[in-house]
Parts: sequence; structure tokens; C-alpha cells
Amino acid sequence: MVDLISKINANVIYLSAINLPEALLDKLHRNSILKSSLFSARIEGNTLTLEAVNQKDEETDEKKEVFNLLKAIQFIQQNINFSSQITTKTVLAIQKLVMMNLSGDDGFRQEPSAIFNQAGIAVYITSAPNKIPELIKSLLKYSNSDNEKFPIINAFISHLIFEKIHPFLDGNGRVGRLLIFAILKSKQNSSQFFIPFEEYLDTHREDYYYHLDQGLIHTNDYLLFMLNAFWEQTENTKKIVEEELKKDQPLLTPRQEEILNIICDLKIVSFDQIRRRFMEVPSRTLSYDLKKLMDKKLVAKIGKTKGSYYQKI
Repeated sequence: MVDLISKINANVIYLSAINLPEALLDKLHRNSILKSSLFSARIEGNTLTLEAVNQKDEETDEKKEVFNLLKAIQFIQQNINFSSQITTKTVLAIQKLVMMNLSGDDGFRQEPSAIFNQAGIAVYITSAPNKIPELIKSLLKYSNSDNEKFPIINAFISHLIFEKIHPFLDGNGRVGRLLIFAILKSKQNSSQFFIPFEEYLDTHREDYYYHLDQGLIHTNDYLLFMLNAFWEQTENTKKIVEEELKKDQPLLTPRQEEILNIICDLKIVSFDQIRRRFMEVPSRTLSYDLKKLMDKKLVAKIGKTKGSYYQKI
């Protein structure tokens, strides 16, 4: 267990020490939080793929699940800093974002509940509704404390206990995994990277549920599984960063990237077509973006009048 924690810390220090261009760091961060949101939703049965999430089509309930998680991550990033205290109010705010426009089940549940397996058999009877506020208060007292030497162990134990309390009618798994991120953010001030370890949990979903189920009995096994999941994803993040650094290509802002993708998809594009895709962006700003793409020899301009077109070089 200590060996895994050491390897995780070594990877976090390595990633934090890399001096990356701001545009690349922003791109990697956006991709990481999107993957975290997507795979956390997939653990709960969402069927979307990364490609489907990126498509600009109708917003289904499955897309709402992913985008709600994205908003919840952004809420944590904006409201929880090093040495912040996580409160009941914070947990309720996260759950409200997670369930926005999906159900009216905001706040702690007011009725008995149970956790069922795939056969529909109750495998765990959750805490009585009247005990939930006090149990969450006790849990957060531990989560905010320095009693545990390793913050990541604190975060994983807090996740386990949160799932056993099961305070909501819906969203417990998603909120519980966000709690891990919130605790790590409140206790660590070193990493510039968001580690989307939910991808590993989704790939090993049956093992994840098994270890959650048995976590209070075989706590070491649960912790080893979760630590290995996190370590695997820090390794994966390292590979992604190193591959990006090897690429001999100019860095683009997110909007410039999207404009380039439009031109690649449509082959030849007019300025009006681009402007219709970015109605909230001033025309002068879009012209600047196109000039940058031309300066980097990614896009060529055909014609010199208002009727000119752009194409990929």
C-alpha cells in the first residue's frame, strides 16, 4: 500500500514539475475533467462515448448527466482550495448540480433505502433517514481532519463511508466520487493535473462494486484496489502528456482548435459559416483566430474579398 502511495506521489510531483505551455495545459485539463465526468456517468449505466459527448446535437438525459458532472467539478475547483473545509452545505450543493434537470431528488433522502445487486436483491440496507445529517457531519469531521497521514487514504475511506451512508435517493455514486476529488483538492497543493481515474473504475466496474460492497470488512483490499486505480491513471496521464510534448505542432487555443476542426470537416469554409458557429464571439476576434491559423500554416485563405474561403493546408 505504501509502495503504491509512493508511486502515485512520484507521478504527481513529476506532472507538477513539467513546465507546459498554457494552451497545452488547458487542453489536457479540459480533456481530463471531461473524461472524469463521462466515465463517472458510465459507471452508473450511461452509454455515451467520448465522441458522442463532443457531438453538437440534442442534449439528452445522458448528456445532461455528463455535463452536470462537469459543472460539479468546476464548482469544486472554484470553491475548494488548499486547507478548505468541506461542509454539509458543500456536499448538498454538489448533489444539486449532479442532479440538475434530471430529477427533483435534491437534498438528503426522507425515506428508507437499500442497495440492490443486478438481480434486484437488496445487498445492503442504508442508514435511516433521520440519522443521515449527523452521520454526514461525523464523516466530514474525519474528512477535514489531519488524523490520516496520507490524504489519498482519507479520500478513499471517506468515499467508502459516504456510499455506506447513501444519503441521497439518487446520485450517491457520482457525488461520492466527486468527494474524493474535493478532499484531495483541500489537502494537496502540488498538482496542476486533474487525474480522471473514473476511467479505470468503469473498465473494472464489477471489481469496483465488489470492493465497495466488502469495503468495511476487507478495507485493505478496497484501498489497494482504489490506489492501484489511481496509480494506473497517473501513469496514463504521464503518457498522454509525454505524447503531446513529442508532437511537432503549434499550440492552439480551444476556439482556434474548434475552427480548425470545422475547416477540416467541411474542407472549404466561408467566414460567415464560422461566424454562425460562434455567434457570441466578435467578428474581429474570429478574424484574429483565422489569421493565427494562417500564420501557423494550418489554414489557407482563398480570395481577397468578403467572399473569400478558408481551407486546410
